[in-house]
Amino acid sequence: MDGSQMLSGHFATGAMPDTIIDIRAIDKSFTVRGRVVPVFAQFSCAITRGSFVSVIGPSGCGKSTLLRLLAGLDRPTAGAILFDGQAIDGPPRGMIAVFQQYAKSIFPWRSVAENVAFGIDPAVKLSAAERRAMVAEHLELVGLTGYADHWPSQISGGMQQRVAIARALIRQPEVLLMDEPFSAVDAMTRALLQDLLLKIWRTRPITILFVTHDVDEAVLLSDRVISLGRAPAGLQEDVAIHLPQPRDQIETRAHRDFIELRQRLFASIFKQEQSK
Repeated sequence: MDGSQMLSGHFATGAMPDTIIDIRAIDKSFTVRGRVVPVFAQFSCAITRGSFVSVIGPSGCGKSTLLRLLAGLDRPTAGAILFDGQAIDGPPRGMIAVFQQYAKSIFPWRSVAENVAFGIDPAVKLSAAERRAMVAEHLELVGLTGYADHWPSQISGGMQQRVAIARALIRQPEVLLMDEPFSAVDAMTRALLQDLLLKIWRTRPITILFVTHDVDEAVLLSDRVISLGRAPAGLQEDVAIHLPQPRDQIETRAHRDFIELRQRLFASIFKQEQSK
């Protein structure tokens, strides 16, 4: 049985009880200028509840397409994706996405607090005081206490991405989908945002699926890394990350296992890019 049929002990046709996302033999293709371009072919995968899974792979392998399928923004050509045992046929409650282009995802005409408050589930009835308290809690969570009344144009790009994360988390999702969320910021801001995300994952009951081009970032953050092969090859690597917790930007990156994992995963992707 190959890796596309069984990942970390989860079978596509009978996922374990702690599976929150079950991808069952999906096909996905696009039509480009009259030509069918396959992205996934009989791709299967199961994601454990509460895990932090990074998705990496060469350009064009389908990383962002996979997140769009999970978010219900697109549909597989064949097969099914289940969230908590229910087939995804549109954006599911309990799952929310944070994208790379934070400047386009938050509203420039709303204050920081108003942007975060926009994420509150309208089905949840709260008083004005409860809403303010909930917003304040999430601003504190992402390190933005004191910036509630600022406009997006008055804060840095890293802060804007923190606003987007707070707005997603205030929805109380079970699953947070993140599509290269830190790729547009400088290296120091990226490290700080990575640490913030790890703190959130440690302190909240949430499953994170994180798409990135950065192998180092994937190894640093995750407890599992899925490396996709060139489309429509599917799964290339499925690696459990057993580095010590909590992770540290200096010590973790110097750890022997970090270096070995980074080299293994980078080499796999680099060889595929070379073979274009």
